[in-house]
Amino acid sequence: MRTTSILLFPVLVAGCATQRPVAVQIPLPVVIAAASATKPVETRYDVRGYRDVADPSIRHEAHAIYRRTRVPLTASDDLETVPRASYAPASVTPLPASEELTAELATQKKITTELRAMQASLAETEQKMQAQFALLVRQSAEAQKLREQLEKERNRVRTIPTVENAPAMPVAKPSGSAEVKW
Repeated sequence: MRTTSILLFPVLVAGCATQRPVAVQIPLPVVIAAASATKPVETRYDVRGYRDVADPSIRHEAHAIYRRTRVPLTASDDLETVPRASYAPASVTPLPASEELTAELATQKKITTELRAMQASLAETEQKMQAQFALLVRQSAEAQKLREQLEKERNRVRTIPTVENAPAMPVAKPSGSAEVKW
């Protein structure tokens, strides 16, 4: 134990004696942009009556909602604001009425043509199915008839007496004048 402590003490002292160089960072000054002077402008939105989504038993009556927007002080006081819903968004460019109607009619014609083609295909398939069904019914009836005939023939064969059980037929004796042919 004594040897270990003798070796451990110089190692600890040597480790504490060394100093590492420390880099000092000077913080940069914070630059704040000058805030431009603004004033609030309120825009009125009229909301119709509606039922509360969370609780359908609650109905909210028609009322106005105001949106506050900050504008620069240089903006005129007679600045007229309008609700956002009064203009269509830039991503929406509706077609003029005649082109829109033409496009809708073309779509409807295409859909009608496709539906008629599907109906014709269904009618053709139905006719093929009915013909196949009729063929199967006829074949089934023929098979039933053949089965009945086979059953009748089996019964007839079973009822015919066998050769051992059959009575012996008398054999006619040949007359003496008749010539026997071997």
